[in-house]
Amino acid sequence: MADALRALIGAVGLDVTHTAELEADPGSAWTLRFPTDRVHHVWVATRSQPVWVGRGEERERLERGTAALLAPGAAAWVGTDQHAHPPPTVTGTCPDWGLGVAMVLTGVHHGTAAFGPLMPEALALPDCCTTVWRPDAGDDLRRTLEHLDEQVHRRWPGPYQDALARMLVLTVLSAWRPPVLQDNSLTCAIDAIADLEATTPPTVPELAALTRVSPSTLLRRFRATTGLTPDEFARWFRTLPVRAALSAGTPPDRVAADHGYPSVAAMHRVIRRVERTTPRLNRSLPDVPIPP
Repeated sequence: MADALRALIGAVGLDVTHTAELEADPGSAWTLRFPTDRVHHVWVATRSQPVWVGRGEERERLERGTAALLAPGAAAWVGTDQHAHPPPTVTGTCPDWGLGVAMVLTGVHHGTAAFGPLMPEALALPDCCTTVWRPDAGDDLRRTLEHLDEQVHRRWPGPYQDALARMLVLTVLSAWRPPVLQDNSLTCAIDAIADLEATTPPTVPELAALTRVSPSTLLRRFRATTGLTPDEFARWFRTLPVRAALSAGTPPDRVAADHGYPSVAAMHRVIRRVERTTPRLNRSLPDVPIPP
C-alpha cells in the first residue's frame, strides 16, 4: 500500500536545510529577525525553552518540543517574548557568576525549507503552521531535537543536521495534515489511489470495499473531504508528479514517456481535464473536525 502523504510531498518537492542553533546570554531577552525571502519557508523548533514566532501580523507561542513553519513573503522572527529586542548575543560571561563561557546554546534551532510550485494546491499550508495544537507530535520532535543537538560533536555535522531538519519539517507537515487527507476513514482509499505503481486507479466499488462502506457513503465522504469525486481525485493525484516534472523544465516528450502517456497531446488532454476540476479541490480545513 502506498503512503498518500509521502506521495504528495514527493510530487510537490521538499528541500530542507539546518542553519544554526541559536546562542544567547542566559536570561537575556532577544529577537532574531529572518531576512525576508520570496522562496524559502523558515522553520523554527525549540527543545528547552518556550519562544515566540511571528510572520507579518501573526504570532504564536512555541512550547518546549514544538516547531513552526513560516511562509515566505513577509517578515518572520523568533524571540523570547512578543516584544522586539536586540538580536541574541553572547558576551562571554555568565551574569550570575561572572564566569567566562565559550558559547551558550538555547536549544532553539532554525533553518529553511523550499517547496515546489504545486505546494499551495497539494498541501495548502497556512502562512504560520505549528505543531502546538497537535501534542502527539511532541515525542517525535523532542527526540529529533535531542539527536540534532548531538551532531555538534561530529567533524562534519551538516548532512546529518539537514536530514534531522527534514524530519522536523515532516513532523510539522504531518501535524498540519493537508486538507484532502483530513478524513481518517478515507486513509486506505486515498493510499490506494496514491499507489502510482498500479497501472490503473482503483474503482469506486474497490475503494468502498477497502474502507468498508457503501459506494454512496464513499462518494459523499470524498466530496466532503476533497471537493472531488474519487475518479476526479485519482486523476488529480496522478497528474501531480507529471505537472511537477513539467514545472521543473523536463521536456514534455520525456515526461509523457516516463508516465505512460501514448503522446504529449494525450498528456496535455488529461492535464486540461484535471485543471477544470481543481477549482473545486478542498484547500482549507473543515470547520468541524472530521472524526477518526
